[in-house]
Amino acid sequence: MTVKFNSNFCHIFKLAPVAALLATSVLATQAFAAEAEVDVMGKGNTQLEFKLAHSKDKSNNYKETSTPFLARIGVTETIEIRVAADGYIKSTVLGETTRGMGDTNLGVRWRLQESDEKTGQTGMALQLEQGLPTGARAFKSDGGSTALKYTAAWALPNDMSLGVQPGLLRVKNEAGRWYVAPSVSVTFAKSWTPQFRTVAELIAPQLTSLGNGGNQIFAALGATYSLNDMFELEVFYARSLNSNAPANNLAAGVNVKF
Repeated sequence: MTVKFNSNFCHIFKLAPVAALLATSVLATQAFAAEAEVDVMGKGNTQLEFKLAHSKDKSNNYKETSTPFLARIGVTETIEIRVAADGYIKSTVLGETTRGMGDTNLGVRWRLQESDEKTGQTGMALQLEQGLPTGARAFKSDGGSTALKYTAAWALPNDMSLGVQPGLLRVKNEAGRWYVAPSVSVTFAKSWTPQFRTVAELIAPQLTSLGNGGNQIFAALGATYSLNDMFELEVFYARSLNSNAPANNLAAGVNVKF
């Protein structure tokens, strides 16, 4: 069978650094999750998230494995610093394999107010992220990226929660021109026990024209299980709803809190 790729499809799948940058929520820069939440670590607390992520798309024999990492560092009771890295990446497309370290992303989250089920108060937070082109040549983005996100979250009855996170992404396209695209994610979470929690998400890392890579939209499911106060296990699966990003994306890992 002969497969014809348009330039944007090749841009997303053949140039691994751009794929990692634009498919924000399911690929490594965002540590494979775009959960719309307002929680911060709190002053003096830190969480390290280690993942093994795999993306695959049969349409062009594309597959990519990476080791994304995220550090969340509580600076005050309402502000946390976030350091994300794509980690080591092995990307294969049409039989050609590329290996190397990916880019880094620096961010800050500021919780404006907590959500409260009893009063109906909406939780709110702002998040600013700056991508840095620190990766190996094959995976280095052109000039990095900047993202600004606002999150609104509600605590619901029966240990459920709902979050909405609109945002703006500024990044370069394949032609080297800067563009700004809106993004949005919607998260519904349920705590089944004090240890076990599940999440369902609809994620759109960018909504833009085909010339800039096209709309990227994912449906995702995830779960976390706390072993104790320090260690938490996590698994996450996202399915692309169109052909502008890898179809199947899976990540699993461990979160360490101290």
